[in-house]
Amino acid sequence: METKTRNYYAVKVTGGQEVNVALMLEERIRTNNLKDVYSILVLPRLKGYVVIEAGGPHVIKLLITGIRHVRGIAPGLVPKDDIAKLIAKRVAGPSVKEGDLVEVVSGPFRGMQAQVVRYDQAKGEVVLNILESAFPLQVTMPVDQVKPSKRS
Repeated sequence: METKTRNYYAVKVTGGQEVNVALMLEERIRTNNLKDVYSILVLPRLKGYVVIEAGGPHVIKLLITGIRHVRGIAPGLVPKDDIAKLIAKRVAGPSVKEGDLVEVVSGPFRGMQAQVVRYDQAKGEVVLNILESAFPLQVTMPVDQVKPSKRS
């Protein structure tokens, strides 16, 4: 049985058009019945590029010819290790727990002290009680917008 090579190629696209280009590529794959394209990756941390897993550069050239917003193929292959790093789930922000005192580092409450009321690790959000407010004020924000200041 013949094993086909699968390599990752980075295709340069206009910034912000990654998803649109991926959808157009998918449509071309379906209409032309291309069997040597295995996946199309749009990575949120990789702006201006769409990564395509295919059998060879000739398949990529055939696929991207005439597609709007495509700027060309980046030279070389994208290593599988780099793809794994880019699609691996990142640990979200600092470790906080209920009752911790934190400082807000971005957003409208930047620089204010707050106490963690609730931490939803699945959503990556914290509910904070802003301590410097004249009245009780609870806000929900991403955990990466706070940094621990003191444990209580």
